[in-house]
Amino acid sequence: MSNPPPPPPPGGGFPPPPSDPPPAGPPGGYGAPGGGPPGIPGPLAEWQDRLVSGLIDIIGPFILGGILVAIVSIAVSIGDNSTGFSFGPSFVGLGIGLLPVAWVLYNGYQAGQTGQSIGMKQSGLRLVGEQTGQPIGGTQGLTRNALFVGVYLLNYVCCGGLGTILLIVDSLFPLWDPKKQTLRDKIGKSVVIKTG
Repeated sequence: MSNPPPPPPPGGGFPPPPSDPPPAGPPGGYGAPGGGPPGIPGPLAEWQDRLVSGLIDIIGPFILGGILVAIVSIAVSIGDNSTGFSFGPSFVGLGIGLLPVAWVLYNGYQAGQTGQSIGMKQSGLRLVGEQTGQPIGGTQGLTRNALFVGVYLLNYVCCGGLGTILLIVDSLFPLWDPKKQTLRDKIGKSVVIKTG
């Protein structure tokens, strides 16, 4: 008497279907750990972290510059009234008003060259190229912060409301952008990541 033939392999000779689909990758739509773009050495910075950095690098200096211009203008006005000689408050105000512009450009250069401005160091952030994950270079950092210089000049020369609206839109842009970029980041082809 012969033994019955062995049963066929499961699945009719084909490999069994996978029980679960392969993992789709980390949340955020990017391939790097923490949800950052591929090749980027950390997670994208959140809006509130960028806000702290922006207060140190950009908004604070412009507010301080405005206060200094007001104080000097008052002092010059008092001097004009007591001596009858005009010191030219607009010239003095323009000179003081350019100090925040220099600060913003310096921080843009630093962020591009080293990956961190002064505010970014305080906030644990780093600026990197969105394709390379490396610092974008001083010139590109200056180009990136040129938006603020343009807004400042627009406010100073003619159209205060338009410049302010542009500044607000740039600051809020990471809230809805998939790469959490500001308009400046799009100009500089950069992203800001959290380092610590």
